[in-house]
Amino acid sequence: MANKKLHILSLLLLFALYTSAQQQWYFSVDERHPAARAELKHCRRILLVNNALTQPKEFGHTTMMDGESKGNAEVDLSRSVLYALFAATQSLEGSGEYDAVELMDISQNTSTNYYTRTQMKHAKAEQLCADYQADALLILNQLVLYDVVESFLTNEGTYYAYLQAYAQSHWTIHYAGQTREHSFAQADTLLWESSNTHYNRAQSLAELPSRQEALLYLARELGERVGNSFAPSWQTTRRYIYEVPELQAGLDAFRYQKWQEAIDCWLEVLRGESDEVIRREARGTDKKAAACAAANIAIAYEMQGDYALACDYAQHAIRLFGAWKTAYGRQQQANIRYYLAQLQDRQARERAL
Repeated sequence: MANKKLHILSLLLLFALYTSAQQQWYFSVDERHPAARAELKHCRRILLVNNALTQPKEFGHTTMMDGESKGNAEVDLSRSVLYALFAATQSLEGSGEYDAVELMDISQNTSTNYYTRTQMKHAKAEQLCADYQADALLILNQLVLYDVVESFLTNEGTYYAYLQAYAQSHWTIHYAGQTREHSFAQADTLLWESSNTHYNRAQSLAELPSRQEALLYLARELGERVGNSFAPSWQTTRRYIYEVPELQAGLDAFRYQKWQEAIDCWLEVLRGESDEVIRREARGTDKKAAACAAANIAIAYEMQGDYALACDYAQHAIRLFGAWKTAYGRQQQANIRYYLAQLQDRQARERAL
């Protein structure tokens, strides 16, 4: 499956978990999760647009000493909007979800009032869509960065210092040929602390980054977060395979990612699809092997991307473990129920992608 990555780092070397007499192998699977924001899902060509004004140097930079304000500093943030937009552009490009991602870095905002947010006119947005053949515009209307640098004397007689940086932004998505637009805000914050305490205030403050360095870094982090919010993400989870002697042939095939061969071997262990056959004929280790085989088959079908069959065999395993009237069987029932919930969730996500 194109949307599935498996990290099976030599199943021969996998860590084994032992519970009672039961052995399990585990391996890692990277699951693809839908984008946090779906507003660009059906768009193929995206143009990021600078529609923000440069923040005044004197705005938003507070200095505190021993709990008292010592006034505001001046910081040149003329590059902050570009840092945010470049980071967002790189994230969108790197996702591989879009055919083209371009950036208009020169601000289209002709206002002179930084403190009043001015959104782009519809006609201007439509013209940009036509000029760049874009399906949608991702427009940064405003970026506000501010910070607090504080230092104070501790009870131990040393000086503690920190820099807390904040970012707030406003974005609009304009769709080509449509009057509807979608606006959203994105905020972020970062904290830097002096790594050691000193008996000299200046030494503690010297360990902090400069305000400009910190705020530009935060602008880049915010832009990257916005870009990533429009792209699917990957999350790593574990899957467990049961090992009992009756399942060895299937395990040998599974090691080499021969999913169907493994399934065929484990189906032989099941001796048919009827629970009644298992309950009537299988006893002791046979019953345990049948339950474990069904659970392993569910994993193998998941590896092939057949979530419906994987769910079916997970439910089959739950019934078989329940027929094995032991504490261990009940525990495995609970484990497979949890796995079934993960499967159903993954099936729903794949449908949404």
